[in-house]
Amino acid sequence: REPAPQSASRRNNPLIATAGLIVLVFVAYWPLTHGKFFGDDFVWLVQNHFMHHWSGLKYIWGVFGTTDQYYPLTFTALLAQYKMWGANAVGFHLVSLFLQALNAVLLWRILTRLGLKSAWVIAAVFAIHPVQVESLGIVLEQRNLLSATFYFGAALAWVRWDGGLDSRGAGAPGDSLAAGLRPTAPRRIVMRCSVRTAWYLLASLFYCLALLAKSDTCTLPAALLLVTWWKLGRLMWRDILATLPWFVFGLLMAGVTIYLEHPGGVVAGSQFSFALAPRLLIAGKNLWFYPWKLLWPWPLLIIYPRWHVGTLGGWAWLYPLTAFALPAILLLGRRKIGRGPFTALAFYGMTVAPVLGFISWGFMTYSFVADHFQYLPCIGLIALVTEGFLVLVANTATGRAERLAPQGHGSPCYKPGAALSQRSDHQKPVAAACSSAALLVLGVLTWRQSGLYASELRNWKHNLRYNPSAFVLGAVGVYECRHGHAARGLSHLLKSCQLSGGADPEIDAAIGTTYDRIYHKYPVAIPYYQLALRHDSYMLSVILALGHCYERLGNWIQARADLKYGLKKFPRSAALHFELANVLVMQRNYSAAARQYRDALCYERHNTQALYNLALTLEKLGQWPKALLRFRQALRVSPQFAQGHFEYGKCLYLHGQAAAAAQQFQQVIHFWPNQPVGYRALARALTTLGHPRQAAAASAEATRLQQRNSLPPPPP
Repeated sequence: REPAPQSASRRNNPLIATAGLIVLVFVAYWPLTHGKFFGDDFVWLVQNHFMHHWSGLKYIWGVFGTTDQYYPLTFTALLAQYKMWGANAVGFHLVSLFLQALNAVLLWRILTRLGLKSAWVIAAVFAIHPVQVESLGIVLEQRNLLSATFYFGAALAWVRWDGGLDSRGAGAPGDSLAAGLRPTAPRRIVMRCSVRTAWYLLASLFYCLALLAKSDTCTLPAALLLVTWWKLGRLMWRDILATLPWFVFGLLMAGVTIYLEHPGGVVAGSQFSFALAPRLLIAGKNLWFYPWKLLWPWPLLIIYPRWHVGTLGGWAWLYPLTAFALPAILLLGRRKIGRGPFTALAFYGMTVAPVLGFISWGFMTYSFVADHFQYLPCIGLIALVTEGFLVLVANTATGRAERLAPQGHGSPCYKPGAALSQRSDHQKPVAAACSSAALLVLGVLTWRQSGLYASELRNWKHNLRYNPSAFVLGAVGVYECRHGHAARGLSHLLKSCQLSGGADPEIDAAIGTTYDRIYHKYPVAIPYYQLALRHDSYMLSVILALGHCYERLGNWIQARADLKYGLKKFPRSAALHFELANVLVMQRNYSAAARQYRDALCYERHNTQALYNLALTLEKLGQWPKALLRFRQALRVSPQFAQGHFEYGKCLYLHGQAAAAAQQFQQVIHFWPNQPVGYRALARALTTLGHPRQAAAASAEATRLQQRNSLPPPPP
């Protein structure tokens, strides 16, 4: 008697499979728990005050430019994490590991419902492949992880909504429950319609959240239609109409991203100006770069070499020609090999399309490729290779079983073509051994790559070993300057400038910044800033820094001319309007300065410093009611702005509102408890109000603080 077959729950226990994916992720990426903040993490998280207080939510959601991109859901999650553990990067990295494990589990469930036999292996490879380390090692790249969570959630809900895609078919839990109740036919229809509607609404909600986390997920509706065609061999109007609202919202969010980066944003200048032919070359080379990194993930770099498109010969056209011809060949041969290979490649192509180079994006300044760009697209390639390997092993095992089968006993053990539906005993150990070996190798490589993120300098030096470009050498120099090693950092920057022949505007700007901000050698910094603008006239930060240098030198005429030149390039820049207004104030042209401050506030309504400076300017023009209004607006935005409370109180006192002024001076004392200026101003206001005793006490405290602050420091 043959032994009774094991139950499905024991053969494929979902709890064990889920636990396995979670353990794989936390073991492979555990060195990241010792990682620090990296690169843009400092600018947009650690040094961005909007990310430190709950009041910043209204700016994250309502004001463009508060964050590097309009991804409000991602930055809301980062703000919540910052409130929990502050500037400690460990907590952020643990959240990244949790999101990666969750994404792996969701992907496994989706692929299982779609009927892929190697679903768990695909999810495991996706979870711990070394190319994913960058998405977890840089805190700001949580936008990849969080958007993918909602991306997978939307896809899983869609599969449940479209019953034809679910490999379980009518055996889905919801259907079996409805069948067990045995309702009447009309009632059964109503129940099924309501359940389907709920799944569709849930999928739509998750898709919207994915877009708010990162707009690159706008390709999801096209991917779902592709998977529908793969499973059913056709597209129905129901599926097309259901995705139309998704396409509209996805294009809207993609348009917002393009609007923020293009003219007037960060994407402007010669390094982004390519004709159609160079863009085709870039796209073709990108399409082949990512599969190669999946198959041979070494070395993995933060900044890969930027290709010089103009030097590529005629043979380079093989990249786009083969990249676009291969899917066409698979599509034409789908009757012999099935629709799966084309679907996998098409999913990869359409998901990576936003970063192929047809539309310029800010990172193109440094490189045309990055590991985090293929976080989602790699799923198609991993599925293609894994399922293809399983077919190969299954066919080999089937052939062996046919050779071992007794002759003359009818058909062979397995019918040709049934290798994926019925695994032989010879196939299982081979597939399991190969999968385990592949996961072990990937896990070791991921562990090693994760260790590079323990130190930003270590990562940059690793990058410099394989990409000795001017930018990477300059990045090492910038790191040294930022961490107190100005001489060594400046040496790296000057070597980088020599390597680029002075033609790299980023390096020229970094050298100018070092002389400007660290050494305060403004005459030396100015030529480097001018050299940077000669190669790229759209560098807003350099225009501002150049104007700042001329301000420090007292050359108001040249500073004013440079800032007006910048406004021709960036008419919507609040920073340029603000700096020009400051120059006009120094020239005592208060009327023109007030106009520039108002222009700055047109583009940044909640700029505290602009509101404060405008109030001071209006006060000098004698328009004190308007000045008081601007002071109140500034303090409404930044209630802890002590200098604002002081100047507001002075304005109130000078115009006969001593009681209100006293309240403002008390706020100054609250925020500046060790400064005598608040007590002295409060004493003056209290004297006017007829409170001599309180005024004397405040004056005595001001005298005590002034004497204490003037004392020399104690000897060591």
